[in-house]
Amino acid sequence: MAPNSLSPASVVIDYHSAYGQHRMTLPTKEWFPTDITGTLGSYENWATIPVDAETMIRALCTSLTPFVPATWEFDSATIYTQASPTAPNIPRRSAPLGIVGTGSSSNPSAAFSATFNFVTTGFGKAKIVLLDSPFGTSWLAPLLPADFDANVDAVITAFCLPTNAWSGRDDNKPNELRKVTYDVNDKLQKMYFG
Repeated sequence: MAPNSLSPASVVIDYHSAYGQHRMTLPTKEWFPTDITGTLGSYENWATIPVDAETMIRALCTSLTPFVPATWEFDSATIYTQASPTAPNIPRRSAPLGIVGTGSSSNPSAAFSATFNFVTTGFGKAKIVLLDSPFGTSWLAPLLPADFDANVDAVITAFCLPTNAWSGRDDNKPNELRKVTYDVNDKLQKMYFG
């Protein structure tokens, strides 16, 4: 593994909202082409046991659905590997997801973002960013641990458990969710509203 790079592997998740097409890139541990139950290969998780890549990705995406409306969908996932920090990032496998949002918030979502801010076991940072996600109770106020509910806990489980193989860019396991922040994405705001 290489600190602050996507080496050895990452997952690009393509998704769309009612307003546009987006993608997120999440680092992982080393990828193996061996399928277990899905078609995306596998990883050795943080507990040194093989875990199916597609199962792991679907579990994370499903845990995020309460934070986005039904007009929002996780479309596909592509596994990338990078032999070294300076080597090309090579796509290895891709699969459709078709996981639709289940959130019921009536707050505006166009050009807003929700960022799940994690700290890793090495005290590095790991983030999950959802674009066009409705803001929380107050878009200026972060959601802090005292206010985490079962939906937030499900994201923590899907991203931080050692039975998965998600990683921070410091090559350590995501360990703890510090807060969820909401913001306006300036680039999307200009794109959508001029």
